[in-house]
Amino acid sequence: MITRRKFLQGSTAFFTLAGTGITFGINNRGSNNLGNEKSLIHLFFRGGMDAINFLIPRTGVNRTEYEAKRANIQIPIDRIFNLNHAFGIPITCPELNTLYQQGKMAMIHAVGMPEGLSSRSHFESQAMFDYGTPGNPNSVDGWLARHVNSSPAINDSAVIPSMSPGNPPASQQGDSSVLSVDDPSNFHPNTGRYAEEHLFALEQIYSGSGFLDNAMQSTIDNIKIITDLDLSIPDSYPSDSLSQDLGLIAQVIKSDLGLQIATVDYGGWDTHENSGTGGFGSYVDRLGNVSAAIGAFFDDLTASGKDDQVVLTTQTDFGRRVRENGNQGTDHGTAQAMMVVGGAVNGGQVLGTFPGISDEQLYLGTDLKMTTDFRRPLSDVIRNFLGNPNISTVFPGYSGSHSMGLFPEDEIFKNGFD
Repeated sequence: MITRRKFLQGSTAFFTLAGTGITFGINNRGSNNLGNEKSLIHLFFRGGMDAINFLIPRTGVNRTEYEAKRANIQIPIDRIFNLNHAFGIPITCPELNTLYQQGKMAMIHAVGMPEGLSSRSHFESQAMFDYGTPGNPNSVDGWLARHVNSSPAINDSAVIPSMSPGNPPASQQGDSSVLSVDDPSNFHPNTGRYAEEHLFALEQIYSGSGFLDNAMQSTIDNIKIITDLDLSIPDSYPSDSLSQDLGLIAQVIKSDLGLQIATVDYGGWDTHENSGTGGFGSYVDRLGNVSAAIGAFFDDLTASGKDDQVVLTTQTDFGRRVRENGNQGTDHGTAQAMMVVGGAVNGGQVLGTFPGISDEQLYLGTDLKMTTDFRRPLSDVIRNFLGNPNISTVFPGYSGSHSMGLFPEDEIFKNGFD
């Protein structure tokens, strides 16, 4: 069911139906074509995904240091897909490897917050990434909410401009249009034997021409549109939660309701112990779940001709320390590896600068050092894919580059370098 906190909100104005806790929104849908809208799916790996066992050194001194510092949990060469010779991903990720080889996925090294502003606290780090405010875990709104509220590119006719399967994360805090969906089979505010009578009664009560009448009429119209949709998730998706969440989002995208922002959380990455040995174990298996889910998602979108209109980005609390601990796991670190996936992405490449993992190259003597501010690739997506130039609003205080080379029209390609 749709949460009572936010049943359905449009893009123009909102009110709360007294006594119900249900928030409704005016959605002045016009005749605009919503079939060509672009969508960003932001996938957050809650718990701190280990970067070094995801984007893995394969050659040279980095491989030597990797094997020395991870004697037990290292992933052998014969269990790594070769991305760019120097780095690869576990062979439990065949779908991600296929997307990379097709030029639809880019990997980015050593992404994080500016030096001195990061945190090894799950709570603080997640908050700073969700709010888009390095060094400050407190904000009134999230970076995705600021994008939705500032973008000139979001269609006023959008029925669902933003959504989240389950409770929206802090990155969508302040976005009054976000739709929180628990059960895709039921979008009705009052289910049961009197569902249609309930809607009919509301139509009669709010049949006038005033503000509240228009708002309720528009909301009822939206309820009928969404209720009539077939949002059933194809059997091609695995049955785990991540796959089902992405499957629901894909069906909304394919329904041409103007979706621009969707968020998904996927936990289980706090690998302090027993993360695996010899390229086997819980960590690489979980990466396999991620690979299968993203693969099914883009297979679905490609079959519908939508893969060029969707970009998926990933983020996590922090990377892990480079050296394994005594429990065959890893402790909280700093820089992370990031994926950007989509048909429009300038993929098939590993971007960013790998800082090295010899002792003198580590941040605080323990961590992979940040070399790419997380706001840079996200700014690239926001500006050069979604068409919102207001980066200073989305990421207050950020004055760095707005290009990462993720899209062919980036300035990095126009000018040779930025």
